[in-house]
Amino acid sequence: MNKIKYVTLCLIMIITTTVNIYAEKENKYILGGNLISESIIDEDLQLVDSIDENYDLERFFRPSNMSILNDDNLNILKEFYNTNPYKMNLPTKPFRSGKDTVINYFNVLREAANPIESSETRCDSMTDTKGPYPVAYNFLSKSYQNKLSYKDFLDSFKNILHINLIKINNVPSDKDKPDLLKYFVELEVIEGSEETKGLFTYYYGYIYLDKEDDGYKIVNMDYTGENYLCAPYHGWAYDAQTFVEVEYGNECSLLDSDVIVNEDGYEKRAYYKDKDDNEYYVLFYELTNGVDKKIADYKKNEDNEWEVIYINPEKCIDKKDS
Repeated sequence: MNKIKYVTLCLIMIITTTVNIYAEKENKYILGGNLISESIIDEDLQLVDSIDENYDLERFFRPSNMSILNDDNLNILKEFYNTNPYKMNLPTKPFRSGKDTVINYFNVLREAANPIESSETRCDSMTDTKGPYPVAYNFLSKSYQNKLSYKDFLDSFKNILHINLIKINNVPSDKDKPDLLKYFVELEVIEGSEETKGLFTYYYGYIYLDKEDDGYKIVNMDYTGENYLCAPYHGWAYDAQTFVEVEYGNECSLLDSDVIVNEDGYEKRAYYKDKDDNEYYVLFYELTNGVDKKIADYKKNEDNEWEVIYINPEKCIDKKDS
């Protein structure tokens, strides 16, 4: 094994270990939201015996080259740093739209840090880095604050030293939460360690918002840590085309055509038809770890327009198992 490959594998193991260790902490919150474990698809469902030798596995090992989206210092909020989180009346400008609220939430959090005592990653300049957290807490709705105290909110950022927002997209609402705005986000995070180095970890997740007073506030957040070792060895489950072929075709018998994938940056659309010649596509976003994450299903209606539908291939699998 040459030196470059050896270093690459070592970095991958460090990143993966960091994510897994953090996921196993007793605290059920991370970054102010719920920590969701990424489910690994049962190997018994692997109907694709092997991946084409030309399959681009290298994409799973590449770090992010995305632009940082939370690059505004938000000086209008700095006067509220280090104040009582329960007695704060913020201006309405940062909350004008759902997207404004999400981006400004991470604008506030970008330079915030909550190092633990055993962390050796801290810099001498980290003297008052908890100041932004009370402001960030007030981006949560009153109902969310009733479920998550400020202490638990602050604790969810333990050993988080820096946050970059690298992806944000408004995505279709959940079927059971049609009235809530839903945003997909991906975060590049520097976490502390007990050595004199910071570790990059990546999370993707969903932020839900609702109108409150004169703006939009966050009512819930779910995050999942990105794994850097599973995808290269279970590639079919993490690739848009083969995912649709296996789960929608072999398991749900929905396919009656080839799956055609169109790419636009990190967005991928996997098009297919059923036996009645109805047209569909599945929307995916490619994460920093190379995984294609399913976002939503669409079907072309009678007016030749794409509309959101809800397909859950796991129900087909459960039905077959029973």
